[in-house]
Amino acid sequence: MEQEQGWDPEVSAFFIRIINAIAITLFWMLTASTIGLYAGLAIPGEFPIWVTVLYYLLLVLSFVALIRYLRNAWKKHHK
Repeated sequence: MEQEQGWDPEVSAFFIRIINAIAITLFWMLTASTIGLYAGLAIPGEFPIWVTVLYYLLLVLSFVALIRYLRNAWKKHHK
């Protein structure tokens, strides 16, 4: 009997979802920290306080959007 080559398609899809989730999260983290530190928006005192508050508000909102996206991406594969 010949053994099948490669991975089971379900296992492969699972690992692809894991890699995609890690990649999107890393992209969000790098983008948020680069904008915050490079532009100085994350450092209080560099800009008026409302600019810093706006940056952190957008950071929190984008994090919530990231979590919703990841939850929906994982939920649709469990149905």
